[in-house]
Amino acid sequence: MPKSLVQIAVQTLLRRRWHSLLILLGVALGVAVMVSIDLANASASRAFELSTEVITGKATHQIVSSGTAIREEEYVRLRRAGVLRVAAPIVSEYVSIPAVNGQAFQLLGIDPFVDRAFRDYWTPDSFSGQAFYYLLTRPGAVMISSGLAERLGVNTGEEVFIEVAGKQQSVWIAGILMPEDRLAARSLEGVLLADIATVQEISGKVGYLDRIDLIIPAANLAEVEKIKAQLPPDLRIESVEARQGSIRQMTEAFQLNLSALSLLALVVGLFLIYNTMTFSVVQRRDLFGVMRSLGVTRRELFLLVSGEALLIGLIGSGLGILLGFLMGRNTVGMVSQTINDLYFTTTVQSVGIPIESLIKGGIVGVLATLGAAIPPALEAASVEPRLALSRSGLERKAKSAVWLLSGGGLLLVSAGYVVFQIPSHSLLFGFGGTFLVVVGVALFAPLLMKMFLESIRPLLGNVFGFLGKMAPGNLLNSLSRTAVAVSALMVAVAVTIGVSLMIDSFRFTVTQWLEQTLQGDVYISVPGFNANSSLLPIDPSVLEQLRSRDDIERIDTLRATRAIAQIGEVNLSATDNPQIGAERLFKEAVGNGDQITSAMQQGQVIISEPLANRTNLKTGEVIEFQTPRGEQSFKIAGIFYDYASSEGSVLMWQDVYRRWWDDEAVTAIGLRLKEGVNPDDAARQIQQSLQTEQALLVRANAALRDDVMEVFDRTFAITAALRILATLVAIIGILSTLSLLQIEKQRETGILKALGVTGRELWRLVMLETGLMGLIAGLLAAPTGFVLAIILIEVINLRSFGWTILLSVNPLAFLLAVMIALGAALLAGVLPAIKMNRLSAAEAIRYE
Repeated sequence: MPKSLVQIAVQTLLRRRWHSLLILLGVALGVAVMVSIDLANASASRAFELSTEVITGKATHQIVSSGTAIREEEYVRLRRAGVLRVAAPIVSEYVSIPAVNGQAFQLLGIDPFVDRAFRDYWTPDSFSGQAFYYLLTRPGAVMISSGLAERLGVNTGEEVFIEVAGKQQSVWIAGILMPEDRLAARSLEGVLLADIATVQEISGKVGYLDRIDLIIPAANLAEVEKIKAQLPPDLRIESVEARQGSIRQMTEAFQLNLSALSLLALVVGLFLIYNTMTFSVVQRRDLFGVMRSLGVTRRELFLLVSGEALLIGLIGSGLGILLGFLMGRNTVGMVSQTINDLYFTTTVQSVGIPIESLIKGGIVGVLATLGAAIPPALEAASVEPRLALSRSGLERKAKSAVWLLSGGGLLLVSAGYVVFQIPSHSLLFGFGGTFLVVVGVALFAPLLMKMFLESIRPLLGNVFGFLGKMAPGNLLNSLSRTAVAVSALMVAVAVTIGVSLMIDSFRFTVTQWLEQTLQGDVYISVPGFNANSSLLPIDPSVLEQLRSRDDIERIDTLRATRAIAQIGEVNLSATDNPQIGAERLFKEAVGNGDQITSAMQQGQVIISEPLANRTNLKTGEVIEFQTPRGEQSFKIAGIFYDYASSEGSVLMWQDVYRRWWDDEAVTAIGLRLKEGVNPDDAARQIQQSLQTEQALLVRANAALRDDVMEVFDRTFAITAALRILATLVAIIGILSTLSLLQIEKQRETGILKALGVTGRELWRLVMLETGLMGLIAGLLAAPTGFVLAIILIEVINLRSFGWTILLSVNPLAFLLAVMIALGAALLAGVLPAIKMNRLSAAEAIRYE
């Protein structure tokens, strides 16, 4: 492109500083939201990788138990059999440090004599002879990283208090780990390293191992088969990569949902870019006509407009990356907290900024800006010199194209419906169909806006006089730009309605589910590191003390654990609640509540809806488990609604579980109090009277429900923030559109002033125009948002998490959305109205 055209592009943007700033802000916000979410997802994924890398090290495979642990004798036997070439026994336990609130730490027990081949922290600076000696001989000796030592303010030879399964113990710092690289240093900040015997004693696992790490060359499949042949029924060998992959899959749907929602702000921003570039072209059609007459080619005009868009994209994306980096500090914490609440525990709290997220945001922002500017650039290049001097040409084309656009919208909506009918659990199909529906409805906006304005114009004329006729007339005469702004606001408000209805429906569903399932009066568990059921066993003496109380009618116990089935590792719970069949809401079952309980007592199981949807298991089919006593099949008696985990779970009778898993542990206790006993008072008295070293959560029914809903609100906090940002981008679009419209109508405004129209009347005219745009956007957004809510509930959530949500419609959500659209549009009209009011008639009428 010639240098002179480059100068024209730059001068155009500088001359319209206010409008350039608006469009830059729109692009920047769109890019910032996307970058901040991508940073959060990437950081959470990297935190998971670092948390697992330090634990697994160079291990390629692991021997794990189908029950709760591996007997030490099995490790010795396999060693003597000669099938374990490079192997390391491991005992690990999540612990907390009272001095560092809210973070989980991994207490990792190793055999120092064989572990050097697996992990990289064996540096000369870390393991002096003295540290090595103390690690092996001193009770409670651990090694911690230099970063953690600095956080705790401790050094070698000092004590640190930790909490294990609710019990507080002290450990002694035998040495400080000095990793050689920065990433290893970060990952080790969440680890306390100790001799295997020390961890066995602290965690109560004396004589048992959690796993055996192995290093087996990728090509050596024969070695894997040799090990399998020597394993008893309760042990199995699995690859580390496959195990970590199954854990990552749990968060993929959650992270993909956030990414899709974050793109919404950018999509709304594209409306803004398209609208502004279109205005820029329309306003300079006379200039382009002169340029074409002087020999400027179509290609050069196309490059001129594209160059302006490129400049906007580069600057806006740069600002967006900076803003996204700042926003990412909050979103990283919110996403990490949700993952820790719902999926798995990470011991790494912070990682470096993934540079690829910033690069991705910049590239997407620039390409999106260029893509949105292509239609206006083609418009600039396609007009003949003779027609370019006529501004009405574009509006005639816009009015004649509304039916064509509506036809295209109908095709897109129909295509979206067809995509939803494809028998697939793919979220990409779900989001693809949603995008087609939203864009399709947006294409209907010009026609619906035209019909609405034409029908309401006489009424407004009767109410507001000539201003009432002018306002809709002005919008109709600028339909090519006003319709785009209305579409952008409509999409943003529709998403606000859809997401609000989805969240409200989800909250209503969870509330109904809690009322049905939480029938106990008081619940007792060990504090865990996430919001799902704690897997930590309760001190057996607690049950004995509770049985001696005279204010308790009945005690129900639950054992929650992880077990291996033919479909992979699943959440398994075992209960002795005699009313379990009646206290679950079933999607399908073999009979009524009593019949289901009876079936469970006879050895059948019930599974949650998310697990059934994820695995396609049905009532009457069987699920196979690898138990310590060998493989065992359990018939499925029913599928129950459950919102505790999107991964799903299996529930069986406790005696059946104990028969196959040889596990007497209890992880949760539910108490039914005698009539007249206050649950809050009882919970407080039990908390004070229990004689145990274990810290326990003793909560009344209402308190437990409040805790569950707190996690729910925390989970959707980031969703609420994203929809607000998308609406903010749309408001900027309305403000930009109105400002540019006033520039285009500057001479018309001057003539009106010269004819005696007062400043107050001009103010009313602008408010009428903006109010009409907001009202139309709100009215179109209401049904669109309702359809979007159904899609989110019936398609996106079902495919993402596998649970059924009951649609709960609050009419206030629609009214509020219309008020938001109307209020946003009126607010956006204030600055243009002030500007019009200050403009002198002579200055406005001057043309050259």
